Parts: sequence; C-alpha cells; structure tokens
Amino acid sequence: MISYDSIFVPLSAALGLSITIERFIEFAKNVCARIFSRKKGKKIPASSEYENLLKDLEQQYQRDKLAHEVEKKAEEIAKLRNDFLKQLAKEKDPTARKELKNELTKVEVDGEWDESFSTSSVLVEPATDPDDGNTLRILILQLLGLSAGIIAAHYSGIQVFNSFLKVLNQPLLPNWLDFLFTGLLIGGGSGPMHTLVKFITQHKIVMEKEVSAETVHNSQTAEKIAAPAFAPAVDFAEAMWIDIPYQGGVDRDKLEWVHVRERNPQLIVYHHTSLHSQSTFNDVVRVIKDRKDSQGNNWLTGYHCVILADGSIRPFCRWDRFGNHAAGNNQNSLGLALNGNFETDPNVPYSNANGKYGNLKPTEVQLRNAARIITLWTFLYQIEIDFEKYIIPHRNISSKTCPGSNFPVDELQHWIEFFAGKWIKSKQVKEKIEIFKLKPYLFVKTKEA
Repeated sequence: MISYDSIFVPLSAALGLSITIERFIEFAKNVCARIFSRKKGKKIPASSEYENLLKDLEQQYQRDKLAHEVEKKAEEIAKLRNDFLKQLAKEKDPTARKELKNELTKVEVDGEWDESFSTSSVLVEPATDPDDGNTLRILILQLLGLSAGIIAAHYSGIQVFNSFLKVLNQPLLPNWLDFLFTGLLIGGGSGPMHTLVKFITQHKIVMEKEVSAETVHNSQTAEKIAAPAFAPAVDFAEAMWIDIPYQGGVDRDKLEWVHVRERNPQLIVYHHTSLHSQSTFNDVVRVIKDRKDSQGNNWLTGYHCVILADGSIRPFCRWDRFGNHAAGNNQNSLGLALNGNFETDPNVPYSNANGKYGNLKPTEVQLRNAARIITLWTFLYQIEIDFEKYIIPHRNISSKTCPGSNFPVDELQHWIEFFAGKWIKSKQVKEKIEIFKLKPYLFVKTKEA
C-alpha cells in the first residue's frame, strides 16, 4: 500500500501552479493576438499579381458554379446511374460495357473523385495553409510556459517525481533534475496534471492485480463494457473519446464564399481514397486538388475528412461546406475517406489485388477512428444511425466499387454502434461534444441565425 497523502499533496500544489501558469499564458496569448492582428497597410500589388489574383478568383467561382449545377442534376444523375446499372447487367460485350461506363463517368466527373489512381503520381506541393506567424508565436508562448513551470517548481520546492520515488523506495533524482521534470510537467498545462490527479484520486495508488483486458473504467465506477465481438477489448479512453483536431480543414478561407450548403448535412458517405496506404495526407489533398473539371479548372476541395493508415484524423473540406465526393449528393452530405485501396477484384481497373497499393483492408485503428468521426457527425448534425439511408458506402450511390470489395463494412457499422451507445450514456463525452459544437466552420448559418 502506497501512502496517498505523500503523493497527493505535492501533486495538488503542482496542479495549482500549472493552472496559474496556464491562465497567464492564455492571457499573454490573447494580448499577442490583439497586438499582432491589428490591420496594417498593405503594399499595392503589381499589375501582374493583381491579374493573377483576379484569374484565381474567377476560376474559383467558375468551379463553384459548376459544382452547384452538378448538384441540381441529382435526380438526372441518379436516373442515369440506375439505367447504367441495368444496361451493364445485360451487356456482355467488353467494348460496349466500357462505353456505358464512360457515359456515366462524364456525368460524375465534376462531382466526385474517380478513385482510379496510378501509383506513378507523386506529391509536388504540401497541402497546408500559409503560416501567418501563428506557429512562431505559439512556440514562444509554449517555451515561456515551460520556463515559468521550471522556475515555479524551483522556488516553491515542489518535487513531484522524488515524492513518487520515496514511497516506492527507489533511488532519488538530483534536486535540479526533479525541479526540471516537475517544471516541465507544470508548464505543460493543466491537462496532464488533471489526468494524473484524477487517476490517483480514483485508484489511490493501491497496488492491485492487473485488471482483465475485458474490463474498462469510467470516471465514477468500474464497469465492464463489451467491445464488438470481432474486435480486441479496448480501455476506457479508447471506448469513449479522443480529441479530434478540427480548425476548418485545408484552405478554409478560400471556401468562405464558395461551396456553400443550403442546410446542414443529412447523409454520411464513406470512401477509400484508392491511393497507396502509406501515402500522406498531403498526397491525398494535392492529387485531388490537381484534378481538372470539365471546364479546365482545378478542384477546390474533396472529402471532409481523411483517416490515414496510422489512425491520424485529418480534416480536409470545411464541414459547413460541401465537398466533391458523391455527385448529386454533395450538397446534403459529408464525405469520409480511409486512405488506401481496398478493392481486391483483379477485374476492376486500378485494383489492389496484388497489394501494389499497400494494405488490402483498413488497419484496426484506422477503422476505429473512422467510426469515431462518423459517430461525432451523427451527434453534431442529428443524423440517424441508419446504415441503409444515412450512413452508406459510396458504391450505394455511385457506379464505382468504392470503398472496395474488401472493405469491412460490418465492422465499421459495429464500431459506430459501439461508440454511439457509450457516448450517449457518458456525461463527460456529451459535455465534450457540446464544447466541440462551439468550434467555427461547423454549421450552416441560416437566415434566422
């Protein structure tokens, strides 16, 4: 048994300092924002730069106009698609089948990525917004916080790590090293400190036998939460929530006046990118945005979110704008893509039958995080969890086989049901979702608002 007070007292003091420093840094950040965000006079661009700017804006609005025209043809596209599928089922001649396919492709070309990707394509430009100095300011503030934490730990005499080592009868660290580590912990913000204090107050550092892999803990009591039968058991953090990075996606400012939705999304469509599973998010964005529409303009955006093979969640298109992922259904939908090519039928062009595009199916963490994003969307936009009507694979509304014949649809659906079932019962997660709703670039501004 480890003494509770011997650990909790220095840790509580460290938490108090951490919160104080965090508030100071937040104040400093707001002051810096006011100072550096003041509008300054801009140099009048040269005539050539001015012309290029006008040309770029003209292309954006032409592309946006075309995207809206495609969406207005939703019923026409659906009819053509149905007729195509009926004719394709009857047609046996390969040449005739190819001609049928080309006819439908002409309709879909302006509304969705064709998901036929050559392995020879490469990235030539990073897909990130230009840095306006925020990165440097954030780095300076973080270094300031860490420095303040170290100084505070030294002058207050708080040694969190030696407090742990003493009760564990382990060799102690030199005082200067403990002050350094404690200061870094304090300067890192209240988040890590809260997590550590919460752990100690719940478990009281009692050396118990390891909890079985099937048992997960919520914040108030230990309870068994069964993960889907096909999946390995997950702990509480995995079952409930992870922070999802969303600040408006790529090129959010360029979409301010284009690709505007008429209302919030009511449909979720999931895809595969058809790229190699080890390609980067920058690869996905650049390949899609380099594509030309039928009028020769580059695409403005694509999927709303991309999940990489390592589980990384990367927002692409603004969620309050429509993307290019499902022709005729873009206006009222959100598009999620798992990076990789999961089509293994050798008869399908650009398929991954021989593994040349990497993973033959999504990784476990990739599938799980895709389910998290979809579940979050259902909470944000009140989308019913209905796998026939509202949460569907791309192939249900397209001539394509996306997200591939080897995509584990059932597993994804089970994960969505799993997370939705746990989140709806968790006060903490529901609070996090309400906080998430305060983020910008989420909801369509109605006339009433």
